[in-house]
Amino acid sequence: MDSLQALLSSENSLSLKDFNDIAKKLFELNSVLVDVTDQELLCLAILVNLTSKAECRLDNIQNAKTTLNSDLFWTKFRKVASQLHTHNLKWPDSRVSLKHQIRVIPQNGELPEFGWAGNSSDYRIGRMLTSTFLWRGRKHSLVSVWLDDDVIWRKAAYKLGINKTFWYSIKQEFQELFSGSHFPEEIDQYSHELLFPYKDNHYLTVTPVASHVDQLLIQSISGVPIQTLSFPHPSALGVLCGCMGGHMRFIKQSPLLRRPETKWSYAEQQEVFNGYPVTCKQAVSIYREIIDVNTYSSLRLKRRARLLVLKQLDDVLSQWIAPFVRLKLIGKVAAETNKLSDEEHYFLQSKETDLQDFSRYLNRKLHGVLEHNKYTRSYSYHQRLLGVTQKRLASMLKRAFSINAKVTSDHEEELYLVLKNLRLTEANGLNNPFVAGMPSMIGLYGFLHRFERQLIDCYPEVIVESFALQCNQYQVINKNKLPAYSIPEKDMGIRRSGIVPECSFDGKFSIVVKLHKHSGFTDKLDVELLKQVLPERLWGGSLHPPFLYEETEWAQLFYGSNNLKQFIAINLFDGNWLTPVRDSGFDLSSNLQLLKQKAKLSLCLVGYRLLEPIKSREVDSGIHAFCEPLIGLCTRERSIDVIRAASNIEKQIFWQFMPISQSCTTLQVGPVCGESNATSEST
Repeated sequence: MDSLQALLSSENSLSLKDFNDIAKKLFELNSVLVDVTDQELLCLAILVNLTSKAECRLDNIQNAKTTLNSDLFWTKFRKVASQLHTHNLKWPDSRVSLKHQIRVIPQNGELPEFGWAGNSSDYRIGRMLTSTFLWRGRKHSLVSVWLDDDVIWRKAAYKLGINKTFWYSIKQEFQELFSGSHFPEEIDQYSHELLFPYKDNHYLTVTPVASHVDQLLIQSISGVPIQTLSFPHPSALGVLCGCMGGHMRFIKQSPLLRRPETKWSYAEQQEVFNGYPVTCKQAVSIYREIIDVNTYSSLRLKRRARLLVLKQLDDVLSQWIAPFVRLKLIGKVAAETNKLSDEEHYFLQSKETDLQDFSRYLNRKLHGVLEHNKYTRSYSYHQRLLGVTQKRLASMLKRAFSINAKVTSDHEEELYLVLKNLRLTEANGLNNPFVAGMPSMIGLYGFLHRFERQLIDCYPEVIVESFALQCNQYQVINKNKLPAYSIPEKDMGIRRSGIVPECSFDGKFSIVVKLHKHSGFTDKLDVELLKQVLPERLWGGSLHPPFLYEETEWAQLFYGSNNLKQFIAINLFDGNWLTPVRDSGFDLSSNLQLLKQKAKLSLCLVGYRLLEPIKSREVDSGIHAFCEPLIGLCTRERSIDVIRAASNIEKQIFWQFMPISQSCTTLQVGPVCGESNATSEST
């Protein structure tokens, strides 16, 4: 049921409890909007009765009149109205003071959707003021209809005992409350404070807060991986957490592309050319689209569709040949080579090879694999597919093995520091209120900024210019934190705070840092000295070098992007690179739609947007602003895709911190030389 009219039509067949449960659910924040057109009096009665503990039907007009006739009700009503917010300062720590609220009100347009967080004893009234419904095709709440002052709602309020004078008195109070944005002047001791480099060697302190609208969107989203975490004292965290029963939903993301390895047999996993990537369901749909002759309304649409399906085909073929390409790049005889054919052995051992001829052999091998699978048998040696796969394989081989040529042609000014296979334990996977499990790219910038500050003592002429991140091992850990320190009450009794859910992760990460040397600096950098100034913590976790039984040369310097590309091909072939997406915005709803369409895309924290002008407050840096997290898109690229890409590797996989202007509103990392994100947004 999604309308009050439907609820009324079935009232005779429902018991008191069933009727109240249905009516209550209709006005929960996470429910589908209920249409209350022509049922304004019933809507007001239900909202008012939801604040009462009386044992009666929620549509009882007399009980609603009795509730509204109480002075205590209106005292709480005014207090709760003053606590309405657009961004929740109490998330995820309910110990933040109740007197701190943030309301970001646009200068023009409609009022934003409000949430509430305060004393849990006022939760019922907070739910009444934040519940939303449809009226005449538009989304409304009790606050919006009161401010709109429509005669229909005013007459409905009159029937519940609210006189005209009192109606306009409350309207006046609402107008004063929501006439402009509101930010607290003091920073609560339990609120987070982050430091960012500002200008002239000064720092800016920011406090991130959770957007009520974005959190509400995630609670009802479908079609993306979801992780649910249970929070104690949900009504104290806010009305949204309360209506979810403390079971808040997060978008579950991982830095690694998940492969359905459980579907592979043991024999398949031992093969160099694994047949699963080219015979799976996704590959079959790609073959079908290539051989089908579709009719398009224009030649431009036909070309776009063709390019898209060819890109998907490249992804499938690259997974198939990636282990073999790695054997060739390593240049060593591995245990897997005993299962290779004579042509493949010859290709691995010879220095001068005909890539075009070997691509024809791989194409025959590919279609042989398709022929022996019942789902792909009809596409084997198909005339519309045979030539396409041969050309794509030839192009892949040419780009993958072109990095060995002219590796000394790069400028020596391009200096890269590679930190290989660093072990990370118990890193924070809840670095924002929306996405769980992903590393924070702005957090990685903070790690490298501290590295740069510690590097000043050794090499003051060297700075960090940009960086790239690769993950090759990852394991998420969901657990509950032990209770916080005991809190003494007024009577000196001891009260334990609730257990807080935690999402952390362990893994192995490789970091590539591009260093910039000033023109007058000619000294050679000492790798051992760079190791010593590397910070010990990243993303709240402990950072360690590789195990002793592994390769100990985990920090190396390279000059030129071709040398870096060759090192990636040989030493960093496994895993995924988290690369920036150009021309992508920060609208969460739009990014979620893109996330459903492309499996390689992921969401991660890339920065913060300031909600107010920078002000002087009592913080360590002296200047402060409240901000909201910026959730951007990134792509999880395989190393073979990075190697075979024709574009510059720096523009492809590297991130950099965007410069801060005088009127900056964003603190973020983005793609190198990205036109769309090259400068901060201005007010």
